[in-house]
Amino acid sequence: MPISILIVDGQPAVGQNLKRKIGTIEEFTVIGEVKSFGEAVVEVLSSKPDVVLIDLDLPEKNGVELTKELTEKAPEVNVLLLAGDNDQQNISKIIKAGALGYILRDSDPQTLRAAITAVANGEAYIQSCLLTKLINEFREILSDEKTVKAPEDLRLTQREMEIVSYIACGQSNKDIARKLFISEKTVKNHVSSILKKMELGDRTQVAVYAYKKGLVTR
Repeated sequence: MPISILIVDGQPAVGQNLKRKIGTIEEFTVIGEVKSFGEAVVEVLSSKPDVVLIDLDLPEKNGVELTKELTEKAPEVNVLLLAGDNDQQNISKIIKAGALGYILRDSDPQTLRAAITAVANGEAYIQSCLLTKLINEFREILSDEKTVKAPEDLRLTQREMEIVSYIACGQSNKDIARKLFISEKTVKNHVSSILKKMELGDRTQVAVYAYKKGLVTR
């Protein structure tokens, strides 16, 4: 079956350009296009698309706020955020909001295809030209020593250690649940416990901490 896609954009030209590019890819189908925060929430809950493409520049709340709202109301949703050259935001905040992918809105069809396919499968995708920005954010997190504890003080359970390793590999809650044969709600509970024990604020910091302290190998 084709991957179903809902487009959320605040600019008609953006939506039309996306539909044109997606229309050239046989395995994708656009099931709808909405322009506002409220319409997006209603449409996602009713149509349950495989992937929601959200433009950061929305007329009401921005794409990050919409992503957070959607992932709270529909944890199974797979969000791919699109940014312009001049409106790129803090990538760690985007990841924390629940987005699995982040690319530029003027990406070519090949990049769009790769990103949508990855996100539909519950995999993370960040466009290569944005990775330098992400690395710089990681460096800022790594320099903040007061946010971490020594590994021996964490008291993580074996299951929590497993989940940390999956987070470090960029796996979504849905993907982790599938691999461990547990519910997404159970995964979310484990993640909350991990963040509390590590005294960290989000999944990005967990991933950075895990690599820095050798909890997972590169």
